[in-house]
Amino acid sequence: MKDSRLELNNILLVLALSLFAWAPLLTPVYFLKAHDAAHSVFFLTEFHQGIQDGYLYPRWGPDHGLGYGYPTFIFYAPLAYYVAEIFHLLGAGPTAAVKITYALAFILSGLTMYAFVKRLWGPAAGLVSAVVYTYVPYRLVDIYVRCAFTEFCAFVFFPLVLLLFLELVETGQRRYLVLASLAYAGLILTHIVTALLFTPLLMACVLWLVLRHSRARGYSALLALAAAALALGLSAVFLLPMIVERSSIAQEQWTRATYSYDQHFIYPFQLFSAFWDYGYAVEGPEDTMSLQLGLAAVTLTLVAVVLALRQWVSGRGTVLFFLGLTLGIILAMLPISLPVWRLFSVAALVQFPWRLLALTAFTLSVLAGAVAPGTEKGGDPTHPGLYILLLVVILASFGYTLPEYTELSPRLETPAAPLEFELAHPDMVSMVACTQEQPRSTPLVAQYLAGKPLVKAHALTEGARVEMVRHGGGSEEIIVHSSQGATIQFYTYYFPGWRGYVDGRQVPIRPEAPYGLITLDVPAGEHRVKIRFGDTPIRVTGKVISLVSFGLCLFLLKDGRKRLRIGAVCLRQKGGPGVSNDELV
Repeated sequence: MKDSRLELNNILLVLALSLFAWAPLLTPVYFLKAHDAAHSVFFLTEFHQGIQDGYLYPRWGPDHGLGYGYPTFIFYAPLAYYVAEIFHLLGAGPTAAVKITYALAFILSGLTMYAFVKRLWGPAAGLVSAVVYTYVPYRLVDIYVRCAFTEFCAFVFFPLVLLLFLELVETGQRRYLVLASLAYAGLILTHIVTALLFTPLLMACVLWLVLRHSRARGYSALLALAAAALALGLSAVFLLPMIVERSSIAQEQWTRATYSYDQHFIYPFQLFSAFWDYGYAVEGPEDTMSLQLGLAAVTLTLVAVVLALRQWVSGRGTVLFFLGLTLGIILAMLPISLPVWRLFSVAALVQFPWRLLALTAFTLSVLAGAVAPGTEKGGDPTHPGLYILLLVVILASFGYTLPEYTELSPRLETPAAPLEFELAHPDMVSMVACTQEQPRSTPLVAQYLAGKPLVKAHALTEGARVEMVRHGGGSEEIIVHSSQGATIQFYTYYFPGWRGYVDGRQVPIRPEAPYGLITLDVPAGEHRVKIRFGDTPIRVTGKVISLVSFGLCLFLLKDGRKRLRIGAVCLRQKGGPGVSNDELV
């Protein structure tokens, strides 16, 4: 009873101490000057329109591309938007729903870090790591400077994934195979670029665990591979279309110029500078956005390394391993690593090498836990020195928790918001592969700005008349009146999955130059014409794989505490069920 009460107190302490980080979200204002603050809200508005149009998995953003639309959620992972959508459907406005989700991500990431480091070094260490993880500067950059909604939410999964893979390698139990795969899939479905960066770290950690701690190394490695494969299966509904259908958008507009990774390496002095501002990362060392590791995190890491080398804390190997990971990640952010980046074509999708600060935020927070008072004896979460240490960590970053407040914008929560953003940033007007030139304006602009009902189609044939019936998050419906056969063009980009119907019967559609707009032919008379965004074979394949993978998870959760039969045999042959906590650390 005493242990459970102490555990509850620690959880409540993590929650309470995180409050200073997300308190700005409780204000009635927002921080629209943050880089992607507008995106964080109007992406949810786009997602919500898809839900309203009957899609369980919305993939089309109807208002991007100056109103021509864009397959936004084929390429942006949807999980964080599903969470925000729940709050939106419960009555919160889009901005409020995003703020609630941000606060939830702060809280959950602290709790998952606490659980992971507690598993390594005890509850006192877990408390230190949870607080450092909450206040490490790059996390505060991610929300209050960049407002990178999905990347910020991905922090929840770093410690959770490693904790569950650790338990899987140690115990071989079915439930950990399922839970590890669900957590890794959760990361993929939250932010694909972060998942891409995290995967080498995960591979290194699993390899280290297998080699260092497991008596059945070969089988433990197979279990970890099975969990990763199952995670890929669970996320296939997103991954397969995202990979296969990239060729159908104008990919180069998101990887060139200011999005080119060779312009965004970090200079060593920036890692240790306390500089803080709300500007942007630019080519060269003149960035007006903080790229620091964090004074508190670095100091505690150095102390942890010294203590480990002197063998004054348990888990010396763990400390040195995470130190090695941290140094490797730092090296990958420096200009010296450019030749290595050029070896991998997928590196272009990362855009900014300084995104790796998300990984150092994690590894440094883990290392910081090793300095908790009494760690060598399992930790003492009631030690007075612990509370002083936690207070110092919070104070070191408290000045970074203040965003540039702005009043809420009612226009931000309307379909006009993406269009207004693209008008202000014409180089970011979305395009698909069959777009021959980037639109500078569209016939829809005046309708959006005036707040009028959208007329999303027009007749190319003289004398034909179009009457708008319904505009949805993934569909358009009109009535065409014409005394002769007519050609109708929708103000919608062509993309695989769009289908056209005349009086309920499917008809061919085609992209028309120069913008690649959906065009179809209608016979003479009055006809109800509709286009709707549907599945392609690769999207159906992804759905089937994900459903089968989820069914396998449910099957494995039956008697989930049991080890898989082959694993149990292997472990018995090796002489035991796994490793003890002492061996782990």
